[in-house]
Amino acid sequence: MLRAGRGAVAALRRAAGSRGAGGQGGGQGPGLEPSLLRFLVCPLSKRPLRYDEAANELVNEELGIAYPVIDGIPNMIPEAARRTQKQAEAVKETSGPAGPQQ
Repeated sequence: MLRAGRGAVAALRRAAGSRGAGGQGGGQGPGLEPSLLRFLVCPLSKRPLRYDEAANELVNEELGIAYPVIDGIPNMIPEAARRTQKQAEAVKETSGPAGPQQ
């Protein structure tokens, strides 16, 4: 989650202030404040995350999961993460074909 002290707090305050009063709206809302990315790690692997601006998600390439960012706030609860295409392909490869192999 957060790994640092004052820098993370300052970045969170800037991000909260930049959203303004009109933070409520349809869709996913504003994206993640770029300065926060250096403080955020995956709660499962404790590894850095990559921000996918197009999908508005924080992606853990290693585990093949993506956490949504809603109104500029990352939802890093593991149950909220979705499987990425990479993880779905890995699951298919390990399960193998349905019949006996020749």
